Amino acid sequence: MSTASPPRLPHPRAARGPRPEFFEDGSSDTLLAMNVALLTELMVTRERLDTLERLVAAKGLLRREEIDAFEPDEAAEREREQVRDTMSRHVFYLLLQQAERAVRQAPPGPDTGDGAAG
Repeated sequence: MSTASPPRLPHPRAARGPRPEFFEDGSSDTLLAMNVALLTELMVTRERLDTLERLVAAKGLLRREEIDAFEPDEAAEREREQVRDTMSRHVFYLLLQQAERAVRQAPPGPDTGDGAAG
């Protein structure tokens, strides 16, 4: 069995031009985009999982009960955590981008070290 690290998800690039707007409230558009991203990831994962389970069963390598009972070791759990982290950053990309923009646009205040007496 290979110990190669799991494939990395591509980091989303910033979209060029304005984002399409479907709702009056921009946060609804953000939630819609997040849900579509999650749905896409889930469908790809389910299709690949279905393929693997069918191949494994067809070759008589494992029973479904053995797959269900699998407990990952520490190394596998670390790799899974990295995948979860990457997936979270991908799904929450728009919110993270908005938060970064808000920080950059926030006016300096007394606790931001702008030199003003406070």
